Amino acid sequence: MAIELEFINLVVLKSTLEAKYQGGIEQFKLDLPNRSLREDDELIRFGCMNWDDLEHFSLLIESKGLEYKEQETTDYVVISSLQGALWKADWLGFNASSCYAITAS
Repeated sequence: MAIELEFINLVVLKSTLEAKYQGGIEQFKLDLPNRSLREDDELIRFGCMNWDDLEHFSLLIESKGLEYKEQETTDYVVISSLQGALWKADWLGFNASSCYAITAS
């Protein structure tokens, strides 16, 4: 299944949230600062319209257990409608309007 993308998107595997995020998926949903939640069976997406909102939310999720390693993280991915994915993650595929989980074969 695919999740709709907006201007700026932060995408996380639900399994990563369960393993690393303090409070798991339910706490992540409570921590969202707006009503941009999109999800399917494997992914959750936070969307926003400016980089300041993304930075604020990124700092929050990093304080709760997700890691950012200078655009090499595998915990989450940022996708911009203008630039595409800001770094690669082998678990995520996307096009101009949606993203989807890639499962290992």
